[in-house]
Amino acid sequence: MIEATSCGGVVIFRGKILVLYKNYKNKYEGWVLPKGTVEAGEEYKETALREVKEETNLDVDDLELYSVSDDIQPDRHYITLHIIAKKHSGELKVMEPTKEDEWQWFNLDNLPEKLYTPSKKFIEEYVGKMKK
Repeated sequence: MIEATSCGGVVIFRGKILVLYKNYKNKYEGWVLPKGTVEAGEEYKETALREVKEETNLDVDDLELYSVSDDIQPDRHYITLHIIAKKHSGELKVMEPTKEDEWQWFNLDNLPEKLYTPSKKFIEEYVGKMKK
């Protein structure tokens, strides 16, 4: 059974990608892309706009559906839509301090350790296509 459809608003700017370090209730520790659950009646681009704003305080624009993935974990299964945001504005900050520790920009060719497997899979696919 699919638990939820999630939508990631992937912010890429000048060869860098925005990722979040979180240590959430001892469930997960590491770096992840911004994402969240698509709400009933919400279009996927609206979800990307909302989730990025709620989590980072950034307003994103020039959105493109890049890929869809099955994120199968031992105890859950998500379908994730990866939305590339080519433009952003606003001041980056931690908006959910009980869930988030730190936002940071990383070069696409120098990613952090402890990258969440679905996030890493997407980034590697993206980088691979950009090199072709």
